[in-house]
Amino acid sequence: MSDYDYPPAAHGQSNMQQSADDQWEQVLTLWVKQADPRALSLWLLGCLRHIAHPASAQVLDEMQRWYAEPNEKLRWQIFHHAEILGFDTPAGALALSLFWSQGSMSPEGLEPVYPEPHLSGEMRRCVLLMLATRNTDNPADGTRRLLAQWTQEKA
Repeated sequence: MSDYDYPPAAHGQSNMQQSADDQWEQVLTLWVKQADPRALSLWLLGCLRHIAHPASAQVLDEMQRWYAEPNEKLRWQIFHHAEILGFDTPAGALALSLFWSQGSMSPEGLEPVYPEPHLSGEMRRCVLLMLATRNTDNPADGTRRLLAQWTQEKA
């Protein structure tokens, strides 16, 4: 199993769900480290479609198109729309994760500057954190709910 494979459903996910009570933040970190980045990003994109503010619809649609057919122009378009939306929103954070996952942070014509490899995953973790704490008094409950959804959809 590679560092990015999600643990088998019967073993790894039940352990993560049991740990969610006291160590829910660490569970989110482990989840991001073990999940396939593309699969987790697409799953988060699907989750956000159900809860995101209507202002997020355009960037969510652009991200969906990028995952179907990646191209540099669209990646930059996503970045600019997310910048306007705000990187502190779930959709904006997921868009920044996508932007950091591929290519340079420098505009065309300038020497390429690449993000640190862990940054894209950190932003996916931020999205999970925002979702786990959304509409709940107990983030551990939110983490368990998200893990249950992930497990059900990946089974």
